[in-house]
Amino acid sequence: MRLFEPLERWATESPTREAIVFGDRRISYAEYNREANRAACGLLNLGVERGDKVAVWIPNHPEFLFIYLGCAKIGATFVPVSIRFAAPEAFYIMHHSESSVLIMEPGFEPYGADFIGMFNNIRADLPNIKQVVVIGSEEDASRIEGAITYEEFLQRGEGHGEELREREERVDEDDTMLMLFTSGTTGKPKAPELTHRNITRYIGGQVEASDVNQEDRLLLNIPNNHVGGAVMGMAAMVYVGATLVMQDTFVPAEVLKAIEKERITIIGQVPAQFILEFMLPDFDQYDLSSLRIAVISGAPVPPELVAQIEEKMKVTTYIGYGLTETSGAITFTKEDDTLEKKSTSIGVPNQGIEIKIKDAENREVPQGEAGEICIRGEAVMKGYYKQPEANAEAFDDEGFFHSGDMGFIDQDGYLHILGRKKEMYIRGGENVYPPEVEEVLYKHPKVLFAAVLGYPDPVMGEKGRAYIVPQPGAEVTEEEIKEFCRQYLADYKVPDQVVFRSELPLTPLGKVHKFLLYEEIKEEG
Repeated sequence: MRLFEPLERWATESPTREAIVFGDRRISYAEYNREANRAACGLLNLGVERGDKVAVWIPNHPEFLFIYLGCAKIGATFVPVSIRFAAPEAFYIMHHSESSVLIMEPGFEPYGADFIGMFNNIRADLPNIKQVVVIGSEEDASRIEGAITYEEFLQRGEGHGEELREREERVDEDDTMLMLFTSGTTGKPKAPELTHRNITRYIGGQVEASDVNQEDRLLLNIPNNHVGGAVMGMAAMVYVGATLVMQDTFVPAEVLKAIEKERITIIGQVPAQFILEFMLPDFDQYDLSSLRIAVISGAPVPPELVAQIEEKMKVTTYIGYGLTETSGAITFTKEDDTLEKKSTSIGVPNQGIEIKIKDAENREVPQGEAGEICIRGEAVMKGYYKQPEANAEAFDDEGFFHSGDMGFIDQDGYLHILGRKKEMYIRGGENVYPPEVEEVLYKHPKVLFAAVLGYPDPVMGEKGRAYIVPQPGAEVTEEEIKEFCRQYLADYKVPDQVVFRSELPLTPLGKVHKFLLYEEIKEEG
């Protein structure tokens, strides 16, 4: 299946069904398909060939989806650029991907971002960009030499309908559809290539595991340049013919208002988002009775938070684990799992996914033993773009992708994650996995956010440091935290240092940006 086929099916079978909601805009499946066709024809007019890269610098707005599916229809590769990026980060994406077309909005006022200004600062070093399209006024477009407006882009594409039909016929399942750059929490981002086959096979497994159907209404407020937004949210809703309600920023109160107004049935968020919503003093005043599913992924989930979500939102929770390289979460807990199971594991593999736990010599370890999580299946990426050495390191001779995450599989077949392979630190010969320590820290009533890292020590080799953001108004000491940890952890796992902060650096998805904390430790010498 090619990604655009479900859209065309629903445009025929359910043309008036609501496909996209953004603010006051309500877009049917027939209109969705028509606008995707117009975007595809606009790209054809610009000379975009099968396999060409199209960079898109747009918030969670409907045009993002039109261009996304428009690229799918002509065999082009869609390359989203985060609206949170600074100019050097945006440059890296456009340069490394070799994008030939850039479609962008002028900026994003909530973040004070001027995309046009940033692009003009880097354009001289991007000779591969042949055409820029600005979703804005002629005055906006005039700020970039040679740019055209989105309306002109669409108008120029008129008359390419027959060519579009011919191009659709030539699109292959194994054409690269989406290039999502990794978050870069541990270094320079890589560019996994996700094909039509990867994405559609992945969604088939996701839908079966999480019971999503055509009657659902999903609220999407996570970044569109992440698999959670572009695949698990946007592509999955098209696949089943459901409704996608989009928000371009995360504002806790606005999330609750949207759930109430739009009768949202599914919400997928990272733990930090749920925590911030529950902190609202009027949380209980919102009608959230339409909700039935909450998907939690993207970061370790404290057991207390799972219980809180189920109690406060009256939903079935699904805990998922996945990576950009696997097209999304390739394990989920089950609907009838106990709270203990959801709190300690990250579920069982989706349909079509194989998982093996391997040691440093690439041998599968016995059940229950820790090792690297290795994944095989049609949802796994084609490879990293222009990075043959990274591909050779990532895939073994059996075709398994080595995730870099450490974990084990229990007697029931459930996967448990212990942390990043590179994140694990060795204190006096003992392996310490930060997520295990973080889980304990989140049990403390005065802890809002926590991150644990190893730092060099001349005697022990490495020791542990906990970065903690206390709950608002709470006063807590280092010794109090250590004493609390001793109740749950072996002595060598208790953090040697506790550093209190008013905030921690976060990636756009809400994960703690540990790479920046590692850099801080390096600078300490």
